[in-house]
Amino acid sequence: MLQLQFQSWYAYAGLTVLILAYIVGNGVYGRQLPLPLNKQCAAVCIYVQGKVRLLAVRVLRQGPIPQHVGFIMDGNRRFAKKAHMETPSKGHLAGFTKLTKVLEWCNDLGIKHVSVFAFAINNFNRSAEEVGALMGIARDKLRDLAENSELVNKYGVRIRVVGSRELLPADVRESIEYAEEKTRGNLGMTLNVCCPYSATDEISTAIRRLVEDVEKGVLSAADIDEAALEKRLQIPGPDLDILVRTSGQIRFSNFMLWQSAKMAYIQFVDAYWPEFSFYHMARILVSWQLASRDIEKRKLAGAVHDRLASGEQLRNSVSSSDTYCGDRTCE
Repeated sequence: MLQLQFQSWYAYAGLTVLILAYIVGNGVYGRQLPLPLNKQCAAVCIYVQGKVRLLAVRVLRQGPIPQHVGFIMDGNRRFAKKAHMETPSKGHLAGFTKLTKVLEWCNDLGIKHVSVFAFAINNFNRSAEEVGALMGIARDKLRDLAENSELVNKYGVRIRVVGSRELLPADVRESIEYAEEKTRGNLGMTLNVCCPYSATDEISTAIRRLVEDVEKGVLSAADIDEAALEKRLQIPGPDLDILVRTSGQIRFSNFMLWQSAKMAYIQFVDAYWPEFSFYHMARILVSWQLASRDIEKRKLAGAVHDRLASGEQLRNSVSSSDTYCGDRTCE
């Protein structure tokens, strides 16, 4: 009996590519099937796609898996316009439905932390009608996710909402508190919902907390470093491994700027968020797996360089001090 023994995750990636080639069908995986297909054929196709997706997940899990993935869920309004929907809110609802699917994929793949850009602080500048619709979706869907989602009830997903929540209406804050409290003890994947959020606000808030801690005597000015600031950032969890932005726009939109600077693997997808498919997700993951060794080497080299630079800075500080006397008593 022939036994395949994979010696490296390059082999897994190669097999995954073959599987995905079957799924993709010229890049149309995840889109609606052509109308001429009858219901029976469509059902069979969907069944086969589901089975092949599960096989692809098993293959992908044999390689390295990112621990933290961020999503800029862009393109809901343009998707609504493209699909001739009545209002932009319909596109946002489609975006939430896609989010639940993406969370299922991430959970199946073994990703432990997912951060999503749900609402930017400057989104309050949109029309009152659209902001109101978005707040209603956040209020209802957060509670529904915490109460009825299989991800929470079966797989123990924990929900955290980060950002300047004091800007939100009271009923939305109540839903946030309910969702966080209900899932607080869960030990599965952590979902960070960034709402309302901006990276510059996150960083400036962390700096303000540093200053306050120094003034209170909790922290000395000499102890302020990168790690001290990171502890005070709004988005917790391990380093960001992958950042995905949909809609074809090549920009960060003020999302996780600090985290992205630490060797995050950036991927821009030319599809609106509701169109984001497992094909896109798998392709990104295979690409990251192929690059992960080089990323880890660069991270390690950067850490060594920082330690050496810190040691050199300390030695220079010591040598320039008039009061340093080594092991002897200063006269």
